[in-house]
Amino acid sequence: MIDSQPKKRGQKLCAHCNTVNGVRSYECKNCGQAFKMKKVQKGVRKKKVLDFKDLKKGDRIKVIQGSGSYHVDYNGERTYLQEGGKYTVVKTDDLGIHAYGKTGYNYLYMGERCASPTLDSITRSPCKIVMLVGGRK
Repeated sequence: MIDSQPKKRGQKLCAHCNTVNGVRSYECKNCGQAFKMKKVQKGVRKKKVLDFKDLKKGDRIKVIQGSGSYHVDYNGERTYLQEGGKYTVVKTDDLGIHAYGKTGYNYLYMGERCASPTLDSITRSPCKIVMLVGGRK
């Protein structure tokens, strides 16, 4: 095998695309190819969600804490209206995701950042989400 990139200590090459990765990586950061490992990966892997409209019923996602719509109080402090955590997708529409989380049924806004038509102190902002792959539900 010819190395196209120099490999340093604490790095390994992907056999599929020849990209340098960290020695503890479970999959290639470029192509996603799984590496052969002595130890099994613990927990849940996360993949970026590029388009929320591609989500299907039953998909597991995680909302990143500190994202989504928020209320600005008189001190200028933000209070986020969406709780971070794991959700199961029910369906999607043009502006967001209908999902179940630990607090019950939720609507995750994914549209453009704008002022709320209801209150001036609320800003509608998209949630940051990642897809959960494997692991426990």
